[in-house]
Amino acid sequence: MDTFKRLTAIEKQADDFGFMWSDTAQIFVQIQSECEEIKDNLGDRYHLQEEMGDLIHAVFSLCLFMKFDPEETCLKSVEKFEKRFVELKRLAHAAGFETLKGQPVDVLMHFWSQAKENVLSSSYSDTV
Repeated sequence: MDTFKRLTAIEKQADDFGFMWSDTAQIFVQIQSECEEIKDNLGDRYHLQEEMGDLIHAVFSLCLFMKFDPEETCLKSVEKFEKRFVELKRLAHAAGFETLKGQPVDVLMHFWSQAKENVLSSSYSDTV
């Protein structure tokens, strides 16, 4: 059984048993708590990985609570990132960069912001 199916099954069991979230605010508190635990464990790889898994689980719980299929949700994110990354590379190459390795974060964010804007504009014009 893959991880998403396994987690969905155990979440369903927890829900059927009455161990469930009552609203999104509770899940957001959990997500924020997991982010803090990640920060607290940056120097400890074992616990860091564990806390990162807890964060993924909390976000997964939010997907289920909102009645989204977590795998489909993740796939949409991958597809969105891929479109933006392809555009980022196009923009960087057009600006004369072979790669962005070693560039300061403001350069990276400039290209990322422009790529997001271009992809959003392109997606909008495709629907009009």
